[in-house]
Amino acid sequence: MSTIHSNFLSENPYWLTGAPKQEFYLYLELQGGEAPVSAERVPLNLALVIDRSGSMAGDKIAFAKKAAQFVVDNLQAEDRVSIVQYDDQIDVVSPSGPVSVKAELRRRIGIIEARNMTNLSGGLLAGYEQAESTKADRYVNRVLLLSDGLANRGITDPAQLQQIVQEKFRNAGIALSTFGVGADFDEVLMTNLSEYGGANYYFIESPDRIPTIFAEELKGLLAVVAQNVKMKIQLPASYFRCEKVYGFPADITEDAVQINFNDLFSQEKKAVLLRLVSVRPPDQNLEFVVTLGYDDVLETYRHVEHQQSLSLEMTTDTKLVQMGAKVAVVEQTTLFVANDLYEEVIRLADRMHFDEAWNQLAQLKMYMEKHFQSIPPGEELRKLYEEILRYEQQLAGMKDMSHHERLISSKQSRLMSYSMRRKKPL
Repeated sequence: MSTIHSNFLSENPYWLTGAPKQEFYLYLELQGGEAPVSAERVPLNLALVIDRSGSMAGDKIAFAKKAAQFVVDNLQAEDRVSIVQYDDQIDVVSPSGPVSVKAELRRRIGIIEARNMTNLSGGLLAGYEQAESTKADRYVNRVLLLSDGLANRGITDPAQLQQIVQEKFRNAGIALSTFGVGADFDEVLMTNLSEYGGANYYFIESPDRIPTIFAEELKGLLAVVAQNVKMKIQLPASYFRCEKVYGFPADITEDAVQINFNDLFSQEKKAVLLRLVSVRPPDQNLEFVVTLGYDDVLETYRHVEHQQSLSLEMTTDTKLVQMGAKVAVVEQTTLFVANDLYEEVIRLADRMHFDEAWNQLAQLKMYMEKHFQSIPPGEELRKLYEEILRYEQQLAGMKDMSHHERLISSKQSRLMSYSMRRKKPL
């Protein structure tokens, strides 16, 4: 049994000597091994942070409380949980500690009521403080934020909020999952907080979706096979630099790229695509060295490191270069680039720039269809193309939609885009 299956590929092991080519792609994929049903699960240390601001009144606060109670119901005695509520005031409803009397936790959640303004940063920091107070080795440490993401007190700048969660993830090892509630929340903010906070983003559109959404989050939390999963790609800096990383936030320096994948659960996939540009044409054989490190909680309970080199060999043989092209990398390059273009279409539509969105969508379809002419699309690309066709139909009638309908459409589309680049099941 293997804790992590890895698949590291360059777009081609060969480089044509003297070629004017500028870009080069690396695709790096991980998949968690299958945890046996009898395996002892990693205990959880969770902080539930519930937005009780005035904008949460009505269905939204009801959704959030139902979701928090669902989480409590699925915890065990060895788990630790805290509950924080916030508007312009921050209150610790239940400090972090072992899950003992669930009925009392449910009661405390049940009496939360929507009130005033929104100090999102204060609520987050209180949640991190609670999770950090009972943090321990071999626990999954996570903050769960349930909010409509409309910050208007405390720190309100999205970049600063993003920096807070990124620093907590890097320095304290506590990840953040965000749950957007209702139609009005800022899904870009909530997605970015989860991306840089090291965990997941969800959209709670209706109460009947709560069991499915939280079952998905808890499924991962309860089936962790590796923790502190980190990858470093050493670049031949004299020849290549990394211009962009698709899939996950990354720390990019002149000669290396580092990605923190955090926890990996049973059979979960995580992947990144690196877009490299040549600083100067290669004139010798090169290597990209990939180091994967993680704490194995499935088999050895030790820190493990693996290293693999991806070689790039110079050649004057054009046929060798043509034969060396990796279809899987071409496919993933098309997928990630198309996903980025799709996000731009959604952004334009959000700003009511419908004609620009339509033109961008047409270019996106052409880009994907050109790929389909040379290589039959795999399942992931077919799903993305189907999603784009679905959005095209929506976009045609978007001018006539109500404001609420446009908000829901945007959130649904962004969730699909997010799920595809994160390799999440649809």
